[in-house]
Amino acid sequence: MKSMTGYGKYRVGRENIECEIEIKSVNGRYLDLKLYLPRELGFFEYHLRKTIPEYISRGTVELRLNISDKREPMLHLNTLKLKKYYDIIVQAQRALELSSEVSMEFLLAEPGVIETQNNLDEDPLLNDILNECLSGALKQAQLSMFAEADDIKEVLKNSMNSILPAIGNVEQYIEPFKHELYLAMQKRITDLVGTQKIENMEQRILQELAMYVDKYDIQEEISRLRSHIRTFLECLDSREGDIGKSLNFISQEMQREANTLGSKFSTSQTFKDILIIKEEIEKCREIVQNVS
Repeated sequence: MKSMTGYGKYRVGRENIECEIEIKSVNGRYLDLKLYLPRELGFFEYHLRKTIPEYISRGTVELRLNISDKREPMLHLNTLKLKKYYDIIVQAQRALELSSEVSMEFLLAEPGVIETQNNLDEDPLLNDILNECLSGALKQAQLSMFAEADDIKEVLKNSMNSILPAIGNVEQYIEPFKHELYLAMQKRITDLVGTQKIENMEQRILQELAMYVDKYDIQEEISRLRSHIRTFLECLDSREGDIGKSLNFISQEMQREANTLGSKFSTSQTFKDILIIKEEIEKCREIVQNVS
Protein backbone atom coordinates (compact mmCIF):
# COMPACT_ATOMS: atom_id res chain seq x y z
CA MET A 1 0.00 0.00 0.00
CA LYS A 2 1.20 3.48 -0.92
CA SER A 3 -0.01 6.93 -0.05
CA MET A 4 -0.74 9.16 -3.03
CA THR A 5 1.01 11.98 -1.20
CA GLY A 6 4.76 11.95 -1.66
CA TYR A 7 7.84 14.06 -2.30
CA GLY A 8 11.15 13.29 -3.93
CA LYS A 9 14.13 15.38 -4.95
CA TYR A 10 17.35 14.21 -6.56
CA ARG A 11 20.41 15.96 -7.97
CA VAL A 12 23.12 14.65 -10.28
CA GLY A 13 26.30 16.58 -11.18
CA ARG A 14 28.83 15.17 -13.59
CA GLU A 15 31.22 16.51 -16.25
CA ASN A 16 29.98 20.12 -16.11
CA ILE A 17 26.31 19.08 -16.20
CA GLU A 18 24.09 19.58 -13.16
CA CYS A 19 20.56 18.20 -13.19
CA GLU A 20 17.88 18.39 -10.49
CA ILE A 21 14.41 16.81 -10.53
CA GLU A 22 11.75 17.55 -7.92
CA ILE A 23 8.54 15.48 -7.70
CA LYS A 24 5.43 16.29 -5.68
CA SER A 25 2.39 14.03 -5.59
CA VAL A 26 -1.01 14.63 -3.99
CA ASN A 27 -4.32 12.83 -3.90
CA GLY A 28 -6.13 12.40 -7.22
CA ARG A 29 -8.67 10.03 -8.68
CA TYR A 30 -6.56 9.39 -11.78
CA LEU A 31 -2.92 9.90 -12.74
CA ASP A 32 -2.55 13.55 -13.72
CA LEU A 33 0.97 14.55 -14.77
CA LYS A 34 2.09 18.17 -14.73
CA LEU A 35 5.58 18.44 -16.21
CA TYR A 36 7.78 21.52 -16.14
CA LEU A 37 11.07 21.21 -18.03
CA PRO A 38 13.26 23.43 -20.24
CA ARG A 39 12.15 23.74 -23.83
CA GLU A 40 15.34 22.20 -25.19
CA LEU A 41 14.57 19.03 -23.21
CA GLY A 42 11.15 18.57 -24.78
CA PHE A 43 12.31 15.24 -26.21
CA PHE A 44 12.50 13.88 -22.65
CA GLU A 45 8.79 14.38 -21.94
CA TYR A 46 7.75 11.15 -23.65
CA HIS A 47 10.14 9.18 -21.46
CA LEU A 48 8.78 10.92 -18.36
CA ARG A 49 5.17 10.05 -19.21
CA LYS A 50 6.16 6.46 -19.86
CA THR A 51 8.30 5.98 -16.73
CA ILE A 52 6.35 7.77 -13.98
CA PRO A 53 3.32 5.38 -14.12
CA GLU A 54 5.69 2.51 -13.27
CA TYR A 55 6.18 4.13 -9.84
CA ILE A 56 2.98 6.13 -9.29
CA SER A 57 -0.37 4.72 -10.43
CA ARG A 58 -2.75 7.48 -9.24
CA GLY A 59 -2.58 11.05 -8.02
CA THR A 60 -1.74 14.52 -9.24
CA VAL A 61 1.99 14.53 -9.91
CA GLU A 62 4.02 17.67 -10.44
CA LEU A 63 7.56 17.28 -11.80
CA ARG A 64 10.08 20.08 -12.21
CA LEU A 65 13.37 19.57 -14.04
CA ASN A 66 16.23 22.08 -13.89
CA ILE A 67 19.51 21.63 -15.72
CA SER A 68 22.74 23.54 -16.10
CA ASP A 69 25.03 22.48 -18.96
CA LYS A 70 28.39 24.23 -18.65
CA ARG A 71 30.16 22.20 -21.28
CA GLU A 72 31.89 24.00 -24.14
CA PRO A 73 29.18 24.65 -26.73
CA MET A 74 29.53 22.99 -30.13
CA LEU A 75 29.21 25.87 -32.60
CA HIS A 76 29.09 25.63 -36.39
CA LEU A 77 29.57 28.35 -38.99
CA ASN A 78 26.95 28.20 -41.72
CA THR A 79 29.04 29.49 -44.65
CA LEU A 80 26.12 29.39 -47.07
CA LYS A 81 24.08 31.80 -44.94
CA LEU A 82 27.15 33.95 -44.28
CA LYS A 83 27.84 34.40 -48.01
CA LYS A 84 24.17 34.99 -48.77
CA TYR A 85 23.90 37.72 -46.14
CA TYR A 86 27.10 39.31 -47.51
CA ASP A 87 25.80 39.29 -51.09
CA ILE A 88 22.51 40.90 -50.04
CA ILE A 89 24.31 43.63 -48.09
CA VAL A 90 26.59 44.34 -51.06
CA GLN A 91 23.54 44.60 -53.34
CA ALA A 92 21.93 47.00 -50.90
CA GLN A 93 25.10 49.15 -50.84
CA ARG A 94 25.17 49.32 -54.65
CA ALA A 95 21.51 50.26 -54.77
CA LEU A 96 22.13 53.09 -52.32
CA GLU A 97 25.51 53.94 -53.84
CA LEU A 98 27.32 53.38 -50.57
CA SER A 99 30.92 52.30 -50.27
CA SER A 100 31.29 51.44 -46.57
CA GLU A 101 32.83 48.11 -45.61
CA VAL A 102 30.63 45.25 -44.43
CA SER A 103 31.20 44.63 -40.70
CA MET A 104 32.14 41.06 -39.81
CA GLU A 105 30.45 41.44 -36.38
CA PHE A 106 27.24 42.42 -38.15
CA LEU A 107 27.37 39.39 -40.41
CA LEU A 108 28.06 36.95 -37.59
CA ALA A 109 25.14 38.35 -35.59
CA GLU A 110 22.67 37.50 -38.33
CA PRO A 111 20.28 34.62 -37.46
CA GLY A 112 21.53 31.17 -38.39
CA VAL A 113 25.09 32.21 -39.32
CA ILE A 114 26.44 30.67 -36.11
CA GLU A 115 24.54 27.49 -35.31
CA THR A 116 24.47 25.42 -32.16
CA GLN A 117 24.18 21.68 -32.63
CA ASN A 118 20.84 20.89 -30.99
CA ASN A 119 20.77 17.12 -31.09
CA LEU A 120 20.52 16.77 -27.30
CA ASP A 121 18.36 13.66 -27.63
CA GLU A 122 21.42 11.93 -29.10
CA ASP A 123 23.78 13.11 -26.35
CA PRO A 124 24.61 9.93 -24.35
CA LEU A 125 26.07 11.74 -21.34
CA LEU A 126 23.09 14.07 -21.02
CA ASN A 127 20.59 11.22 -21.36
CA ASP A 128 22.40 9.11 -18.76
CA ILE A 129 22.29 12.01 -16.30
CA LEU A 130 18.60 12.68 -16.99
CA ASN A 131 17.67 9.03 -16.48
CA GLU A 132 19.75 8.72 -13.30
CA CYS A 133 18.20 11.87 -11.86
CA LEU A 134 14.66 10.76 -12.75
CA SER A 135 15.15 7.32 -11.23
CA GLY A 136 16.55 8.83 -8.02
CA ALA A 137 13.71 11.33 -7.64
CA LEU A 138 11.03 8.70 -8.27
CA LYS A 139 12.57 6.34 -5.73
CA GLN A 140 12.71 9.12 -3.14
CA ALA A 141 9.06 9.97 -3.79
CA GLN A 142 8.10 6.31 -3.55
CA LEU A 143 9.90 5.93 -0.22
CA SER A 144 7.98 8.87 1.21
CA MET A 145 4.72 7.33 -0.05
CA PHE A 146 5.48 4.01 1.64
CA ALA A 147 6.44 5.77 4.88
CA GLU A 148 3.18 7.72 4.99
CA ALA A 149 1.24 4.59 4.04
CA ASP A 150 2.61 2.82 7.13
CA ASP A 151 1.16 5.58 9.31
CA ILE A 152 -2.15 5.39 7.45
CA LYS A 153 -2.25 1.63 7.88
CA GLU A 154 -1.94 1.98 11.66
CA VAL A 155 -4.79 4.49 11.75
CA LEU A 156 -7.02 2.17 9.70
CA LYS A 157 -6.20 -0.82 11.89
CA ASN A 158 -6.98 1.18 15.02
CA SER A 159 -10.35 2.08 13.53
CA MET A 160 -11.15 -1.57 12.85
CA ASN A 161 -10.10 -2.43 16.40
CA SER A 162 -12.50 0.24 17.68
CA ILE A 163 -15.37 -1.09 15.59
CA LEU A 164 -15.11 -4.73 16.70
CA PRO A 165 -15.81 -4.13 20.44
CA ALA A 166 -18.67 -1.79 19.50
CA ILE A 167 -20.19 -4.56 17.37
CA GLY A 168 -19.87 -6.96 20.32
CA ASN A 169 -21.66 -4.49 22.58
CA VAL A 170 -24.51 -4.13 20.10
CA GLU A 171 -24.78 -7.88 19.58
CA GLN A 172 -25.42 -8.62 23.24
CA TYR A 173 -28.61 -6.51 23.14
CA ILE A 174 -30.17 -8.22 20.11
CA GLU A 175 -32.16 -10.90 21.91
CA PRO A 176 -33.23 -8.69 24.87
CA PHE A 177 -34.36 -6.04 22.39
CA LYS A 178 -36.38 -8.53 20.34
CA HIS A 179 -37.99 -9.96 23.48
CA GLU A 180 -38.81 -6.49 24.78
CA LEU A 181 -40.23 -5.48 21.42
CA TYR A 182 -42.34 -8.65 21.27
CA LEU A 183 -43.86 -8.07 24.72
CA ALA A 184 -44.51 -4.40 24.00
CA MET A 185 -46.27 -5.16 20.73
CA GLN A 186 -48.21 -8.03 22.27
CA LYS A 187 -49.51 -5.71 25.02
CA ARG A 188 -50.45 -3.06 22.51
CA ILE A 189 -52.39 -5.55 20.38
CA THR A 190 -54.17 -6.86 23.47
CA ASP A 191 -55.17 -3.35 24.44
CA LEU A 192 -56.48 -2.61 20.95
CA VAL A 193 -58.35 -5.87 20.43
CA GLY A 194 -59.63 -6.11 23.98
CA THR A 195 -61.88 -9.04 24.65
CA GLN A 196 -63.07 -9.51 21.08
CA LYS A 197 -62.98 -13.10 19.92
CA ILE A 198 -62.39 -13.80 16.24
CA GLU A 199 -61.69 -17.27 14.93
CA ASN A 200 -57.94 -17.95 14.62
CA MET A 201 -57.29 -14.25 15.23
CA GLU A 202 -54.86 -14.85 18.09
CA GLN A 203 -52.77 -17.30 16.08
CA ARG A 204 -52.64 -14.97 13.05
CA ILE A 205 -51.71 -12.01 15.21
CA LEU A 206 -48.88 -13.95 16.86
CA GLN A 207 -47.57 -15.01 13.45
CA GLU A 208 -47.63 -11.45 12.15
CA LEU A 209 -46.04 -10.25 15.37
CA ALA A 210 -43.22 -12.80 15.08
CA MET A 211 -42.57 -11.72 11.48
CA TYR A 212 -42.57 -8.06 12.51
CA VAL A 213 -40.08 -8.64 15.31
CA ASP A 214 -37.88 -10.74 13.03
CA LYS A 215 -37.43 -7.71 10.74
CA TYR A 216 -35.45 -6.11 13.55
CA ASP A 217 -32.98 -8.98 13.74
CA ILE A 218 -29.57 -7.57 12.79
CA GLN A 219 -27.50 -10.72 13.24
CA GLU A 220 -27.03 -11.06 9.48
CA GLU A 221 -25.82 -7.46 9.16
CA ILE A 222 -23.38 -7.97 12.04
CA SER A 223 -22.01 -11.16 10.45
CA ARG A 224 -21.47 -9.35 7.14
CA LEU A 225 -19.87 -6.39 8.90
CA ARG A 226 -17.41 -8.67 10.70
CA SER A 227 -16.63 -10.39 7.40
CA HIS A 228 -15.97 -7.02 5.73
CA ILE A 229 -13.62 -6.06 8.57
CA ARG A 230 -11.62 -9.27 8.10
CA THR A 231 -11.38 -8.60 4.36
CA PHE A 232 -10.40 -4.99 5.01
CA LEU A 233 -7.54 -6.01 7.32
CA GLU A 234 -6.34 -8.66 4.85
CA CYS A 235 -6.37 -6.08 2.06
CA LEU A 236 -4.23 -3.71 4.16
CA ASP A 237 -1.38 -6.23 4.07
CA SER A 238 -1.84 -7.10 0.41
CA ARG A 239 0.78 -6.16 -2.18
CA GLU A 240 -1.27 -6.74 -5.31
CA GLY A 241 -3.47 -4.40 -7.34
CA ASP A 242 -4.76 -0.96 -6.47
CA ILE A 243 -5.30 -1.43 -2.74
CA GLY A 244 -6.90 1.99 -2.36
CA LYS A 245 -9.76 1.12 -4.72
CA SER A 246 -10.33 -2.20 -2.96
CA LEU A 247 -10.37 -0.58 0.48
CA ASN A 248 -12.77 2.08 -0.75
CA PHE A 249 -15.18 -0.56 -2.08
CA ILE A 250 -15.04 -2.57 1.17
CA SER A 251 -15.59 0.53 3.29
CA GLN A 252 -18.64 1.38 1.18
CA GLU A 253 -20.09 -2.06 1.94
CA MET A 254 -19.28 -1.59 5.63
CA GLN A 255 -21.03 1.77 5.63
CA ARG A 256 -24.12 0.21 4.07
CA GLU A 257 -24.32 -2.42 6.82
CA ALA A 258 -23.73 0.22 9.51
CA ASN A 259 -26.58 2.35 8.16
CA THR A 260 -28.86 -0.68 8.27
CA LEU A 261 -27.85 -1.29 11.87
CA GLY A 262 -28.74 2.27 12.75
CA SER A 263 -32.14 2.15 11.07
CA LYS A 264 -33.19 -1.28 12.34
CA PHE A 265 -31.66 -1.33 15.78
CA SER A 266 -31.45 1.90 17.75
CA THR A 267 -31.76 1.73 21.51
CA SER A 268 -30.46 3.92 24.29
CA GLN A 269 -27.99 1.17 25.24
CA THR A 270 -26.57 0.75 21.73
CA PHE A 271 -26.77 4.30 20.33
CA LYS A 272 -23.21 5.16 21.40
CA ASP A 273 -21.75 1.96 19.92
CA ILE A 274 -23.56 2.36 16.61
CA LEU A 275 -22.32 5.95 16.47
CA ILE A 276 -18.73 4.70 16.98
CA ILE A 277 -19.16 2.16 14.18
CA LYS A 278 -20.48 4.78 11.75
CA GLU A 279 -17.87 7.40 12.64
CA GLU A 280 -14.92 5.02 12.31
CA ILE A 281 -16.15 3.66 8.97
CA GLU A 282 -16.68 7.18 7.64
CA LYS A 283 -13.17 8.13 8.78
CA CYS A 284 -11.73 5.11 7.00
CA ARG A 285 -13.61 5.97 3.81
CA GLU A 286 -12.04 9.41 3.77
CA ILE A 287 -8.54 8.08 4.48
CA VAL A 288 -8.52 5.36 1.82
CA GLN A 289 -9.16 8.01 -0.84
CA ASN A 290 -5.49 8.93 -0.40
CA VAL A 291 -3.92 5.51 -0.94
CA SER A 292 -3.25 3.35 -3.97
